[in-house]
Amino acid sequence: MKVEIRRMVGADVAQVVAIENCWDYLSKWGEEGYLQVLGKPFLFCPLVAQVESSGRTSPGGAGTLAGAAVLALMVDHGELCNLMVPPRYQGKRVGRLLLAHCLEVARQRHLTRVFLEVRHSNQRAIRFYRRNGFRIVSRRKNYYRDPPEDAWVMEREAPKDPLPTGGSDVLKGMDVLAR
Repeated sequence: MKVEIRRMVGADVAQVVAIENCWDYLSKWGEEGYLQVLGKPFLFCPLVAQVESSGRTSPGGAGTLAGAAVLALMVDHGELCNLMVPPRYQGKRVGRLLLAHCLEVARQRHLTRVFLEVRHSNQRAIRFYRRNGFRIVSRRKNYYRDPPEDAWVMEREAPKDPLPTGGSDVLKGMDVLAR
């Protein structure tokens, strides 16, 4: 299976919402939330993992999505708002590839750290983030709703050198403000 990471576009939103709906415990952004993210390229870097079909990927929103991620671009750090992979693509390194691209964006933007929140009960995600250099730094009481739950805040340093799987051209063609 070949996967391409690219910037999310409007045509992807329906599939991204379908991925979001695979998981009961995810905070639901819905179509409106992702469209708002797409309208603020100076603040968000939304990415999708597109599966190659029939020998090649289809640019610009056509094709099957294997995951999505949204990185908020703050003044000196990044916040991983979402990283989700549907069940059928879990364990196939799609999440790792999306995370690597988010970290590469952070590096290119000269961000020093990347933060995220994760449900206390989401042990699979906690293990995944720990394997990828994140550590728990604090707890947020009652951070999540539906169902209510505390969150762990995790962080890691943004890479100083390009990551081998991150792709140095991840910002190419994106409308982001130069630093």
